[in-house]
Amino acid sequence: MRLTILGSGTATPLLDRSNAGYLLEVTNLKLLLDSGAGTIRRLLEMKFDLFDIGNIFYTHLHNDHINDLGAIIWSNNYGLKRTKQLNLYGPEGLKKYYKTLVNSLLTPKKLYFDVNVNELKNSKLKIGDVKIKTFPTRHSSTTRSIIYRFERKNKAFVYTGDTDYCKEAIEAAKNADVLMAECSTSDENKAEGHLTPSLAGKIATEAKVKKLVLTHFYPEVLKTDIVKQCRKEFSGKIILAKDKLIINI
Repeated sequence: MRLTILGSGTATPLLDRSNAGYLLEVTNLKLLLDSGAGTIRRLLEMKFDLFDIGNIFYTHLHNDHINDLGAIIWSNNYGLKRTKQLNLYGPEGLKKYYKTLVNSLLTPKKLYFDVNVNELKNSKLKIGDVKIKTFPTRHSSTTRSIIYRFERKNKAFVYTGDTDYCKEAIEAAKNADVLMAECSTSDENKAEGHLTPSLAGKIATEAKVKKLVLTHFYPEVLKTDIVKQCRKEFSGKIILAKDKLIINI
């Protein structure tokens, strides 16, 4: 497995950090995880072909995680003339979101490719030889969010999306080779529904994770010593995500 950070930022615009977006390569599969604003540009910068992406996994429907879905559909339909089916996965509400996006906002005269929309809860999928498990969590009182676990042979990668400290995150990340966890704010400025460095580290320790990748940084947390705060709870390897970083799993 190989992970490419396409966007390590948040809703706050930062020139060097696009909104949430990640590409997980497993054998010949290219799985896109979230597609916030800037995802298409980063894919092009990293020499990825949109035609090679057949599966997109959304953690939740906040704009900084899904904004470029419309751009992906539009560019595939008119700029590139895609014919291969595109599979979308995400939480409850994704089908309604997609229907509104296509029928009320994009309104293409014709879609030249099929789009298959799947809503997940406690789900188990298999794409090629990749096993995928989903763990519902609550990002806020009104927002459903999903944690994804990807497994192939003896390797496991977990992406939390936006979440707070919870048992679901620990269960999802159990014995993972790499856990990529959001790290929106510092320990001193904890925000409801988000992780801080030490809370991400606590999840990693309790799940016995080998390597922890911290991402989804608001400007405030970038001004702090993120690694030092995480070290309060986690003694393993810590990587701070940045756009265009490639991580082997």
